[in-house]
Amino acid sequence: MSNISILVERGVHMNKQLESVGEKIKEHSNLLAENTAKILSAEISPSFSNSCDALPENWLELYFQSIGDFLCNCRYTAQRNIFTCADIFGQRAVAFEVPLDKSIYFFVHSRTVIFDFLFEEIDSLKITAKTILHAIKTINNLIDQATIAFSIHYKKSFSSAKYALAESFEDLKITLKELDDLKNALNETTIFSITDKNDNIIYTNEKFCDITKYTKEELLGQNHGRILNSGFHSEEFFRNVRETIQKGRVWKGEIMNKAKDGTFYWVDTTIIPFLDSEGKAYQHIAIQNDITEQKRTEELLHKTEKLSLVGELAAGIAHEIRNPLTTIKGFVRLLCQAADNRNLPYSDIILGEIDRINQIVSEFMVFAKPHTIAFSKCNVSSIMSSVIHLLNAEAALKNIIITHQFSSENLYIFGEKHQLKQVFLNLLKNAIEAMPDGGNIHVTIKTQDNKISIYIQDDGVGMSEEQIRKLGEPFYTTKETGTGLGLMVSYKIIQSHKGTIQVRSEKGCGTSFTITFPALLENPSIGESYKVK
Repeated sequence: MSNISILVERGVHMNKQLESVGEKIKEHSNLLAENTAKILSAEISPSFSNSCDALPENWLELYFQSIGDFLCNCRYTAQRNIFTCADIFGQRAVAFEVPLDKSIYFFVHSRTVIFDFLFEEIDSLKITAKTILHAIKTINNLIDQATIAFSIHYKKSFSSAKYALAESFEDLKITLKELDDLKNALNETTIFSITDKNDNIIYTNEKFCDITKYTKEELLGQNHGRILNSGFHSEEFFRNVRETIQKGRVWKGEIMNKAKDGTFYWVDTTIIPFLDSEGKAYQHIAIQNDITEQKRTEELLHKTEKLSLVGELAAGIAHEIRNPLTTIKGFVRLLCQAADNRNLPYSDIILGEIDRINQIVSEFMVFAKPHTIAFSKCNVSSIMSSVIHLLNAEAALKNIIITHQFSSENLYIFGEKHQLKQVFLNLLKNAIEAMPDGGNIHVTIKTQDNKISIYIQDDGVGMSEEQIRKLGEPFYTTKETGTGLGLMVSYKIIQSHKGTIQVRSEKGCGTSFTITFPALLENPSIGESYKVK
């Protein structure tokens, strides 16, 4: 089958899976509507729920059915129905004097209800991670459009009210209250900023300050693009943003920014230009939502999908390699016995290399289908000490000193000691290879809040942010002769032990790995088996 045929087949498969997600949402639209109504009533106020009751019958159910229809490719009708629901809801919200900052929670909670429902149904739907991400992005975009339609209705209502109520001071106060509600809604639900035509910041809300780690005083007057530039996006990307705004068009997209403390975060951004009488943009508003966790989830799903493919490959390789290896090993032993119990030349080397190949295949099997591993009480301090002892000679040859500091000689976790030893060996050998001119490696083990943390720090060449993000991916390596399998296996082992791994590094300033495991609070049954996925 050609590459084009495969791509077409995958596209058809994804469309069918998206349709199954849409059918699932339609099938349970009544349940989704009930859950949304309950949340709105409980978390906001009964009056809000009462105002929803006054809307046309089954409007909320129609809203979720239309989202399902959109995923099933009935896009035009579905989009029209969703906008109709948003418009009806907006009319009623104004009629019943429901504040905008409370009304807008309808869209926030409807999004949450759908996503919670989908994550509960993922196993039964049997869909790929890529389809999940596509469905989430589609639903997000659809609800964002509905939110904008709702906001536009409010804007029209304010414009009409401005002229209709100009003769009455009391009516003017109502209009100002609605505008104040709009301001409160933006402040409470979004990251909000206003910049002039030169992209200099003239207003920010508290959420903007919280995510950037800057104070308002530090931000005002600064160029938005320069002060928060993460270096992730190209100059062409920002040029496209500026050109879109200058032409008076709304720009939507995802941006990675850099906070004051050096951390990176992602925001889903809508930039709306304000035009003067000549149609030129004199300032613009940026409305943003923090999607950092969503991006991390997407990255994790991508990695999981890659590991799944590697697992399938590993199972096939293991089966095909182990059979001939067993045959070769058996015949070598028979030849030894046939030679009057005298070892044939190089027979020990041959048998040793066969065992080494078998061990490499076993490492691949970490990524294959779930298998049983016997977990027991493991002394992390003892395992790390033995690994350091093994590597001291190699480190000394390269003018490297390994020092260690343990808060206790008896720090226990529940795990498999050979796999833990493999992880520590991989990380320490990587640290040694990162210092071709010698240096220091410091190993620290601490316990805090029922967790045991292992810190491995080196003075090596360090890594860039891009390299750190790719660590653990199949066949990615920073070494000329590396395969990328060592860290990939280590990440999988740490995950199976319910642990986490964090990496901090800077080019030319060394690298620090932090591995954290749950501490062993009670003695488990020795040799207890777990199915590791």
